[in-house]
Amino acid sequence: MSAVKSLRQVPLVSIAEKIANTIEGEIISGKYTPGERLVERQISDRFRVSSIPVREALQILETRGLVIKRINRGCSVIDLSVEEMAQMCELRDWLEPKVMEWAACRRTEAGLTELRRRLELLRAAADSGSFSRFFADDLEFHRCLWDLAGNPPAARALMTVVGCLFACGLRNAAVDLRQQYLKHERLYRAIAESRPADASLLLSDISSGFRNQLHHVTESQK
Repeated sequence: MSAVKSLRQVPLVSIAEKIANTIEGEIISGKYTPGERLVERQISDRFRVSSIPVREALQILETRGLVIKRINRGCSVIDLSVEEMAQMCELRDWLEPKVMEWAACRRTEAGLTELRRRLELLRAAADSGSFSRFFADDLEFHRCLWDLAGNPPAARALMTVVGCLFACGLRNAAVDLRQQYLKHERLYRAIAESRPADASLLLSDISSGFRNQLHHVTESQK
């Protein structure tokens, strides 16, 4: 069964989510580049759906920080300046370690089960050597962490901040995926074992490495 047919057999909201998830992966992998327009009609034709779920999907992507909508110009992939990326990284460095502390204190068994599932997907992506798959699963792992913290406003803020950073082009980054996975595994253990201080420090290390990757990518593109 084709992907298009399977999309049309699920409820409208799920169609929008699936379209958004597909495009998100393509933005992170570099199929869509920073600043590139996302044309509603082209997306509608591609997925063989009306404009309604496409607009919903673009709204979802805007909420995730991956696209920006401008009056009379439609939607395009977020394109941050070097200064804007530095500001976003600064905000992340300040907020996400605290959110990890909350997650370690407030995590539930159901939440940990889902986080473990996300970690296994991250491991499989690292083993496969697929950078685009790894970065997409990495983002989902962090979203699961933010949910565990039990603070929706903080989760929404981080979704926008980290989402736009992922959209800025990590496909050229020189990353040891296995090493990155192991960092996330240690973070998972700190959360599962209710070690908030360790979780905060481990997240700071991950965030610092991510910031360095972005720096190398932007330098290579000059």
